[in-house]
Amino acid sequence: MSARALPMPRQMAWPLSSDIKTSLLCWGAFIVLLTCYCTVYQIVVDRTPANLSGSFSHVFKNWGIWLLTTPAVFAALRKYSSKWHERAVELAAFVTLIVFISAAVPVAIDLLTNARDAATSLMIFLPRYVAVAGVVYLVWYVFLRDRRSPAETDQTDEVVDAVEVASSRVEAAPRVAAVREIASEPPAATLLVSKGAHQCLIQVSRIECVSAAGNYVEIIERGQRYLMRAPLKQLEAELPPGQFIRIHRSHLVRRDEIELIKNQPSGSGIVQLRGGHVLPVSKKHKQALQRLRAVE
Repeated sequence: MSARALPMPRQMAWPLSSDIKTSLLCWGAFIVLLTCYCTVYQIVVDRTPANLSGSFSHVFKNWGIWLLTTPAVFAALRKYSSKWHERAVELAAFVTLIVFISAAVPVAIDLLTNARDAATSLMIFLPRYVAVAGVVYLVWYVFLRDRRSPAETDQTDEVVDAVEVASSRVEAAPRVAAVREIASEPPAATLLVSKGAHQCLIQVSRIECVSAAGNYVEIIERGQRYLMRAPLKQLEAELPPGQFIRIHRSHLVRRDEIELIKNQPSGSGIVQLRGGHVLPVSKKHKQALQRLRAVE
């Protein structure tokens, strides 16, 4: 899967530099404290002269790799935080890969220094690093995740959409014009989209849902994911009226694809589509959706 098929969300709780700073702060403090503990252990228990540099080298060998891999885990958690239902397997696979890569570093060092064999070293570090992955998630959840409540998110919907449309209208207009010129059917019957490094035309009548993704929109058509460079608000205006409904600032779905609407205690909700996709419903748009379903 290409990088373009998995764009980062357009809004992040904190800039990426905060991921790095948080990793350096937390792991730096942990390494310093553990180094001090090892030094005290040498003096009190082993009754040997303190070897501060040796203690630091030992601790850094075991845990230093997480200074690099933790920001990657933070970025993945942020990327998939709004799409747990759809991409939980991808997130789990990524975190598992990070854990194994992290464990491979001390294992390789043990092999090079003849400290212990690979199997023993892996059995030592792998359970520890699995636990560390859980701690990294807790740090992200407490310090880096987006804490805005659903109500606060709903209040900013219209403002964000207006700014997005105003800033990209000039760029998006030629794109929409190009789509109309290329398509042989009436306007908005087809869309020119990207799939990896290629472009293709898809039928609007086959679209299940559309989600905002930075400067692009992610379009799902019969289970296939495509990208189109246009704001969600602009594309919504180009789609056939009455066939699609906005359920969230970042999500637009075809009315006929809605299979189930679930309520949540916060006042928001979840929409399950016939194709299996699950999308969040903001409190503001949930009311409009319920009125629409009542009329139908």
